Amino acid sequence: MDERDPGRSALKAAVGVKAEEPRRIPAMRSLHQDAVDRLAGWIVAGRFDVHDPLPNETEIGAELGVSRTVVREAMRTLAAKGIVSVRRRHGTRIEPLDRWHLFDPQVIAWRLESGVTREFVNDLIGFRLGIEPYAAELAARNPDFSAAALDEAFKQMTAAAVHGEGDYHAADLVFHETILNGSRNQFLRHLVPIVANALKLSFHLSVVDMESARRALPLHRAVADAIIGHDGEGARRALTQLIESARQDIYVALSTRHLENIVHARIDRPDVPAA
Repeated sequence: MDERDPGRSALKAAVGVKAEEPRRIPAMRSLHQDAVDRLAGWIVAGRFDVHDPLPNETEIGAELGVSRTVVREAMRTLAAKGIVSVRRRHGTRIEPLDRWHLFDPQVIAWRLESGVTREFVNDLIGFRLGIEPYAAELAARNPDFSAAALDEAFKQMTAAAVHGEGDYHAADLVFHETILNGSRNQFLRHLVPIVANALKLSFHLSVVDMESARRALPLHRAVADAIIGHDGEGARRALTQLIESARQDIYVALSTRHLENIVHARIDRPDVPAA
């Protein structure tokens, strides 16, 4: 079975090509984690019909080259992430996408490895548009907003993008988290850890090099100036423009297939870094 393209083995079988021998998982990696990764990859890639139960533990174990116990524990991990449900006498079934833990770093990584689509990008950008511009407006209207913190984050972004000093994406994340925390809305602040994963993912896809980071600096500066100047409507518009610019950058990367290199080079389980 091809790890990167589970459908390739099915295609070979359909045209009469002899199936490959089951692969043994490399000893240097955790049997459990490798089983989880490969099962998740198959599911995300659409190898199994969501209306049918998954193959039993013996069949999966034979293909993975692991014991039923390893398969069982791997399924428990996937169930904990909302991807499958395990019911006695009903077997193991794939859950609807809405039940998956979509902000879980591993789930993000598995979905990225199966391919980034426009629908995926639009849902990600839509999520950001539904939260961040409003948070920016609230931050601008907050008399106690820390302008110094936002300015410092922007300075660090500039130092990284222009002079190669420091981590651009870490500073970018601080920039956006400062806005959310500065909204003074307890529910928006509570969303920061969740939104942070969406931001990291968005940065992964839109800022593919420091040239694209430098292009984004004026847009970030406009956001900072509006918030610091207590211009609520201006802050909302500026952050909306910034996010829409990220959408276009991702579209360009998709059209040039640059995202394939980004995904395989930068996704590093168990976390998804803000690369």
